[in-house]
Amino acid sequence: MRDVLFVGKKFPWSGLWLVGAPLVHGLGHWFEAHPEALEKFYALSLQKTLMQGLSRATGLVPFSLGEVLFYGHGAAALVLSVFLMKSLLKGGTLRLLYRTAVYLAMVYVVFMLVWGLNYSRQPLAVSLDLKVRPYGPGELYALSEHLLHQANTLRLDQLTDREGVMRTASTRQELFKRTALGYEPLKSSHPIFDGDWGPPKPLLSSGPMLYTGITGIFMPFTGEANVNVRVPDLLLPATALHEKAHQMGIAREDEANYMAYVAAMNHPDSDFQYSGTVLALIHVTNALYRENPAAYHGLREDYSEGLSRDLAAYRAFWKSYEGEVNEGADRINDAYLKSNRQEEGVKSYGRMVDLLLADFLAGDLP
Repeated sequence: MRDVLFVGKKFPWSGLWLVGAPLVHGLGHWFEAHPEALEKFYALSLQKTLMQGLSRATGLVPFSLGEVLFYGHGAAALVLSVFLMKSLLKGGTLRLLYRTAVYLAMVYVVFMLVWGLNYSRQPLAVSLDLKVRPYGPGELYALSEHLLHQANTLRLDQLTDREGVMRTASTRQELFKRTALGYEPLKSSHPIFDGDWGPPKPLLSSGPMLYTGITGIFMPFTGEANVNVRVPDLLLPATALHEKAHQMGIAREDEANYMAYVAAMNHPDSDFQYSGTVLALIHVTNALYRENPAAYHGLREDYSEGLSRDLAAYRAFWKSYEGEVNEGADRINDAYLKSNRQEEGVKSYGRMVDLLLADFLAGDLP
């Protein structure tokens, strides 16, 4: 009884967060049925303005504030578990659980209002007027051939290390400064890309993050596009472009991957173009392999020596980081995607192929 009285007296307004959480969740479902309203009143107006200001402000700090916030919450969770054990012995459990529930509800509401409602946006294909439809094996093979030729050609211009493996044309810091150049030509094509956001940032915990398989993280609460700087150079520029797409309100992973390719091909620098093309090539040929293994293996013979060496080095790098931590992180990411209406979970990463095919068949791929 004492706990109940305390809750009601001490936190008269805190219960609003508990009411707000299901309301905001329901708002997301309502916006799914009214995508024009979401674009007009949230994605291309309020949320876009807020995210630009937030990311530019946090961009003044050279390290990731969102990462500090994340690990701070991890430490707080450990402390909370200790207090919970003590409360079970001394009383006050209800009060502690109530406070925790209120805080989690508050975090959810803020997440959804600041950025999370973007998961309810209409498909990017609709926004960009791309005609997505079912495709046949022949069309998939033709796209694979196109991207392979593109990758082989771009590989000729790449710098390499002593092992003959591709490396970027600048330091990580300079690369992050160059990232926005890929989206500059797109600003006039659609309001999604028209604006200025803070540059990508390196993850302080890039080394340990390798064991999770995480190459980049977007931090909605701080507006930061964070990139693991310990990964091989091959897909580093594409990862930076992917995380920047999230900054712009493109929430779905498959669509952010597609935009990484599009922005890469609009970038003036060859290392970005090559990285984005390899990202697209990997996804498309993976789909080709599932559809027609023989066709994939036939195409694989046309990979240039340099491209093959880059891909082999990339696979070898990640091989040493496979394990239970990686699998656990994959399950967590899968649950996160499904909780935000990406029902295919991690499998949704392959859906960028449809967008690439729509562009390719319309004659819009370079």
